[in-house]
Amino acid sequence: MSHCRKKQLSIFLNNKCNLGCRYCYDGANKSTEKRRKIIDVNFVKKGIIDYFANYTSREIRFFGNGEPTIELDLIKKIVKFALSKDSGSTFELQTNGFFSEDATKWIGKNINIVWVSCDGFSEIQNYYRPTINGGNSSVVVERNIRYLASLPITLGCRVTIGKKNIDKQIKIIDYFNSLGVKVVMSDPMFVAVDACNSSFSKEEAPNLIEYAKYFLKARRYAEKRGIFYGSILTVNFDEETECACRACIPYPHLTIDGHVSACDMASDASNKKMSALIYGKFDEIKNEIVYDQNAINIIKSRKAPNMTACAKCEVLKNCAGGCLGEALNETGSIFGVKPEACKAIRYLAKRMPLNAGQYPYLHP
Repeated sequence: MSHCRKKQLSIFLNNKCNLGCRYCYDGANKSTEKRRKIIDVNFVKKGIIDYFANYTSREIRFFGNGEPTIELDLIKKIVKFALSKDSGSTFELQTNGFFSEDATKWIGKNINIVWVSCDGFSEIQNYYRPTINGGNSSVVVERNIRYLASLPITLGCRVTIGKKNIDKQIKIIDYFNSLGVKVVMSDPMFVAVDACNSSFSKEEAPNLIEYAKYFLKARRYAEKRGIFYGSILTVNFDEETECACRACIPYPHLTIDGHVSACDMASDASNKKMSALIYGKFDEIKNEIVYDQNAINIIKSRKAPNMTACAKCEVLKNCAGGCLGEALNETGSIFGVKPEACKAIRYLAKRMPLNAGQYPYLHP
C-alpha cells in the first residue's frame, strides 16, 4: 500500500490565510473571485459519521485552502465531536506554523501529528512565505517549531523547494536539526492550481533532476544525523503499490463549499479543471452527503495497471504514475503523467533502496 497507508479524513477548514506565500497553489489571499468561507460544521459532523461508518481508520486531518489554525475554535469543536463518536480518534494538522503561543500549547496537547510548512532558515522562509502584510514570518514559526519539537508528539516540517533553496537542502537539514526536528519532507515547487500564482510557480519551479541530485545528497547527510528526509517523489519507494496515494482510493476530503474531494488540490468545486476529483456533495436540507459512485469508480481506476504512459517504466510499481492532483492540473487527465517528474523518480530509484521496509513517516 505504501503512501496509501495514510488513511485519513481530511477537513478543509477555510480559505483565509495569514501568510502570503508567493507560490501558494490555491492563491488563498490573492484571488478576488473567492469569497471568504468557513466549512459548515454540520457538513463536518456528517462527514465524520460517514467516514467512521465506511472506513476502519479513525484518523482526522486538518488542512485548508487557507491556514486552518485561524479557525482554532472550530478545530476544538471538531476534535470534541470526533472523540464523542470514537474515543480512539487521532488528529493530524498541516499548518504554516504562524500562530500564537496559546495556540501552540493547545495543539501540543491535543494533536497527535503536526506538519509545519516551513521552507528553512529565515532568509528563505521570509522570501517564499512572508506574512499577508509582507512582513517576516520566520521568528514566530521558528518559536512554534522549537516548542512542538520538545513535546512527545510527531512533528515534521515540510519544505517547498524552488530555485532559491534547491542547493541549500543540507543547510536546511542543519537548520531543522538545530530546532529539534527529526522528520523533514520536501516537495519541489509545482504549477499552482490558482491562476494568481501560476506565473511565479512556473518561473521558480526547479529542474527536477537537479532537485533530485541535491535531495539525494541531503538525504544521505540527514541519515547520518538521525533525521528522516523524504520527498514527494520517493513516497512509494518503501513498498510496491498500485495506487500513487490516498487520492486514488479515494479517502474523503471535505471542502469549504460542501463537496467531497479525493485530493488536496481539488479544494473546492469552483475550479472546473480539478472537477474529476470531486465525488460528493452535502445536502444541507436533508443533512446528508450524496456520493457519486460513477466519479468514485473513475478515480479508483487510476491504478498502475491502467497507466498506459507508464507501462514500460521499470519503476511503475514504486510510483504508480505519481501525484494524481499535479497530473490532472498540468495534463488535464487523471491518467496523465509529468515526464520531468518521471525522469527524477527514475533517477532516484536507481540510487535509493526499494522495498526495504515501510517508512516510519508518511508524507503530509
